[in-house]
Parts: sequence; C-alpha cells; structure tokens
Amino acid sequence: MKESLHRLLELQEIDKEISILERSKEEFPDEIERLKSELESARKSIQETEERVTELESGRRAMEGELETISEDLKKHQDRLYEVKSNREYDALQLEIESLGNRKDEQETGILQSIEDHEDLSGKLNEDKSAFSQRETEIQERIDDLKSKLGSVEGDIKGWMNKRKKIENGIEAPALSSYNRIRRMVKGGIAAVAIKKGACGGCFRQLSPQLLVEARRTDKLLRCENCGRMLIWKDEVLV
Repeated sequence: MKESLHRLLELQEIDKEISILERSKEEFPDEIERLKSELESARKSIQETEERVTELESGRRAMEGELETISEDLKKHQDRLYEVKSNREYDALQLEIESLGNRKDEQETGILQSIEDHEDLSGKLNEDKSAFSQRETEIQERIDDLKSKLGSVEGDIKGWMNKRKKIENGIEAPALSSYNRIRRMVKGGIAAVAIKKGACGGCFRQLSPQLLVEARRTDKLLRCENCGRMLIWKDEVLV
C-alpha cells in the first residue's frame, strides 16, 4: 500500500499538469481574442482621430475660403464709402462694414483656433500611432506564442496521459478508485495531498496525533476530516 500511496502523489502531479493544459485549450483562444479586440479598439481610436484631423483641415479650408469672400466684400464696401452721396447711405454702409469686420474677426479667430486644435490633435495622433506600433508588435508576438502553445497542447496532453497510465499500473485498484472518485468531488481536482508539518496539505487543517500515527504506517487509505482529501505520509515530512 505504501508504494501505491506514494504513486498517488505522482499521479496527482500528472493530473495537475493535464488540468493546466486542458484549461489552456479554453483560455488561450479567449486570450487571443481579447488581444485582437484590444488591437482593433486601438486601431479604431486612431482612425477616429485621423478623421477628426481631416475634419479640422476641411473646416479650416472652408473658413479660409469664407474669410477670403468676407475680405473681398469688406474691401468693396470700404471702396464704396468714397462714392456715397448722402449721410444716410454713408451710415448704412458703415454698419455693413462694421458687420463684415466683425465676421472677419470671427473667421480669423476660428481659423487660429482650428490651427491650434489641428496641431494638438496631430501631435496626439503621432504619439498614439507610435504607441500602437509598439503595442501591435508586442501583441502579435504574444498571439503567435499562444498559437504555438495551443498547437502543441494536444500532444502534451497525450504525453502526460501516457505517463498517467504507467503510474496507474503501479497503484492498487481500491486506492486508484478512491482517488478518481474523490478527484471528481473536491475543488480543483486535488484528491491526494502530502501531510506537511502535521497538517493536511490541501486545507492546512492540523491533524490529530492519532491520525498522524496511522498515516505514518502507510498501510491504509486515510482522508482529511475537514476537506475529504486523501492524506499521504512522506518519509521526509516533519510533524
């Protein structure tokens, strides 16, 4: 029985590796999709910023065109001041000139603000593109690594399963049956644990002196009264 109990610990370590690989079959694709989504989100953000930069350029050109029209109109009105023949006509023309002057000031202010906004946004865009380029490289390397690992998972699982079968052959049937049954019941699939410093290696509950004496004999299956895991004494353990 002693050899069977010790082999159960070996079997447990193998099952841990298999569980990790099984989880990776689900986690790796999820991680790959998460990374792709991160890239797509960053790419979309850059595209939106580029569109905003283009809008600012178009808006500025439109304002510059309107400013040119206003300036020409203003000059015509100013030239007409020398042609008016009445005070009433002169006053009306002055009002139009004042209105055009205000509009000209507004357009110039708008153009200056647009230029400033364009410079700020262009600077941010360049920074975002640089950061994206670096992050894209990192993410692509990570994705390639995950795909590579994912491609070898099945082979790794098969290798561990072969080792598992060899270990199983050296375990007495009752012990193996109990192990498999408990493994399906307990959290994390950890069914067999070594006793560590007088405590269960699974839940860390201190064990009674009597149970420790029985465990040290390694002649029968023992379970933790708290978590239900199989308790196995290892010769090097200190109590």
